[in-house]
Amino acid sequence: MKNIHRILGLAAVISLTLPACNDMLEPKPYGQQTIDATFSDFGGTLNAVNGLYNQLSGSDLYRGRTSLLFVDYASDDVLGTDTRLTSSNYNLLDYFELQPDNQLPLDIWDGLYRIIYRANVIVERVPSLTLAAGQALNSANQPFKDQFMGEAQFMRAFAYFNLVRLFGDVPMHLVPITSPSQVNIPRTPAGEVYAQIITDLTEAAALLPRQQSGTGSGNEFGRPISGTAKAMLADVYLTLKQYDNARITALDVITTSGKRLNPTYVANFAGRGGVENSPESLFEVQFSNEGRTTGTAGLGNPYGFIMGGASETNGGSSGSLAGYRPTDNESPDNEPGFTGGLIQEYEAGDVRKDVTFQRTLGSSTLQRWLTWKHHVLGTGAIGQANFPIYRLAEMHLIYAEATNELGLLDPAGLEYLNQLRRRAFGLPLTSASERDIPGGLTQAQYRAIIRSERRKELAMENKRWFDLQRYGADYATQVLRVNQGRDNFTPEKLLLPIPRIELINNPRLEQNLGYPPR
Repeated sequence: MKNIHRILGLAAVISLTLPACNDMLEPKPYGQQTIDATFSDFGGTLNAVNGLYNQLSGSDLYRGRTSLLFVDYASDDVLGTDTRLTSSNYNLLDYFELQPDNQLPLDIWDGLYRIIYRANVIVERVPSLTLAAGQALNSANQPFKDQFMGEAQFMRAFAYFNLVRLFGDVPMHLVPITSPSQVNIPRTPAGEVYAQIITDLTEAAALLPRQQSGTGSGNEFGRPISGTAKAMLADVYLTLKQYDNARITALDVITTSGKRLNPTYVANFAGRGGVENSPESLFEVQFSNEGRTTGTAGLGNPYGFIMGGASETNGGSSGSLAGYRPTDNESPDNEPGFTGGLIQEYEAGDVRKDVTFQRTLGSSTLQRWLTWKHHVLGTGAIGQANFPIYRLAEMHLIYAEATNELGLLDPAGLEYLNQLRRRAFGLPLTSASERDIPGGLTQAQYRAIIRSERRKELAMENKRWFDLQRYGADYATQVLRVNQGRDNFTPEKLLLPIPRIELINNPRLEQNLGYPPR
């Protein structure tokens, strides 16, 4: 999968600008291939599909300003830079002072809509493919046309799922923009957006192969498979509190996707010596150092700049602590009375803490707990450790949560949860142990345990903020305002502001509550 990023430049033929911009409607294709020519053969079509992933590793969503990771600064898991007085985007999110003219919401909005535009072009063009492009078969002996449609619908659902959770109602484009009348449309109600996400993921799950062989163009490991689409669908159902659908879909992934839990937690993370696209992985952002050993790689993992420490020689944080740090009740950077830190969530002996965090980076008095789960020390901006988006472990957690919310955690859900617990303490996955969660507890007790296990298992994987949204305003208020002193938090701040430039370009948009209207 990393190899496809080396040809992403060719995919720029469909890399048009945001729907709110008018300068892309009738470009003259000087010096570049036209869309018609792109979809005239298999190679061009494959390049266009590969371009769906460019915004993940080659731009601002998981690289560059790492916008989607920044969202978790608003959660109770991630601290910004050293003090509140540092006016960085880290702290603006951490203290709920982010404004509509900030670059961060625009980067997220921009990157996700770029994915949507590219996906819409593919969805429109691929069904009519002829010649070799339309007849080629993938390694599962299925038409590539079906796989490409599945990839496009999966990525369109990925983009809208993030947009609707971060901004609420958003404009929904399902066909390529070809005229000015299609650009400025009002926000689509969130319920309709979710309905489209479910449709896209359901169809993608039917079109995508069960597994990728890893051999041949278009069959690379790391592309979404049927289980990937189902995993996101389970996540969507959980978000909508459609617990029965979430339980059934998560169980489907667990039992039919061909994926399995890795025997050790560390095996999931290449930055810590694990394996990329491992047997547990359902989808990862694919990073590549492009063969470089120093400097900056355009598609490399850049996390040294937010996860490295001041003492790191290749990259790092240029003399101050990296910002992507876990909350810690004992940190001197806290306000008085700060509690509910992520570091304190872990029990003694839980290996997930040591895999995710370490205390030795930094310099002299600046030492704090820093994150190294996704970062190979010393690589700066040329790392190539992938970033996980979905792992099978999350399906265990979704099944347990959904089942418990339906009434009470069942024996299967308890076993799925205990397999993660056993692994966390270095024990065999399927053998009962002293670390197991017992049966016979109340629904409220299981709810608290499941939330704690999810927080530890998926720490620093871009999940916690969305969990707080799902748990509701009362829960978020308790952990943010009461426990951690984020006095600016109000329920309206569970959504980001619509970028101001979008409000200017599109007068049919309205701002979210809690932010300046224009």
